[in-house]
Amino acid sequence: MRLLLAALLAWPLASLATGLPSLRISGSARAAALAEAGVALPDAQALNPAALHAQGHSAAFSHAAWIQDVSQDYLHLTWARTQSVWSLSGQLWQSDDLERRTGPSAAPLGRFGVYEGAAGLGYASVRDRMRWGVRLNFIRQSISTRNASGGAADLGLVYDLNPQLHLGAALRNLGGMGALDRESTALPREIRLGLSYTGRDDLLVAVAAQHARGGDLTLHLGGEYRVGGRLSLRAGYQTAENRNLAAGLGLAVGHWTIDYAYAPFGEGLGDAHRLTLQRESLAP
Repeated sequence: MRLLLAALLAWPLASLATGLPSLRISGSARAAALAEAGVALPDAQALNPAALHAQGHSAAFSHAAWIQDVSQDYLHLTWARTQSVWSLSGQLWQSDDLERRTGPSAAPLGRFGVYEGAAGLGYASVRDRMRWGVRLNFIRQSISTRNASGGAADLGLVYDLNPQLHLGAALRNLGGMGALDRESTALPREIRLGLSYTGRDDLLVAVAAQHARGGDLTLHLGGEYRVGGRLSLRAGYQTAENRNLAAGLGLAVGHWTIDYAYAPFGEGLGDAHRLTLQRESLAP
């Protein structure tokens, strides 16, 4: 815990160019509809490993149709114990049918794809008002016939200021990649800080700030309003480049939850859609 606090205080805001943007994207449609503001919000698919939360165990699958024919598939399994939560996650981010050229030409020399995958094992410890968590990730990157592998760790804290107000912090993508051809890709190392309010049964609000290596500081605000116990309406706003507004909804039926998120991009890039199917079961 002291190591994480020291790292937060000494975080370097470096300006290196980075790759693997998929590592910054949540697989959850709920998080997307809240404009990625949920660093302090307990959730079964939380990017902050300290915020992992489930009643018993849960399984979730998400599919995202991003701009420019990019897709993301995400699988997340969570098991809750008395004072801990474990998780397994996997994602595949891909873009196919890209044109290969070595210079100006009337026709491409061929086609290729870009693939980024990650598999992670997460753990969160729950102790009174304090939660801490860690997630270890194995990463694989493929561009045409070139491949590279690497590893990274996510560290997180969530502290309950009171039963309704939660403070969260996370350091993500701490690690490195092997060389892809001649050079390695720098991971999008980032810090996230935020607050969430969960003091009402029908309303929650979350705010967060993010800074990633090679990027700007962005602010995020999201809210969720529950209607009748089954339907949740969500909206969010962020100051990220090329996208601001987000919206979505969730429908709970028994142990099942269906979440949808919509995020329009600026400058004519198109719209992104994400759908998550989750099943949560109480412990026997």
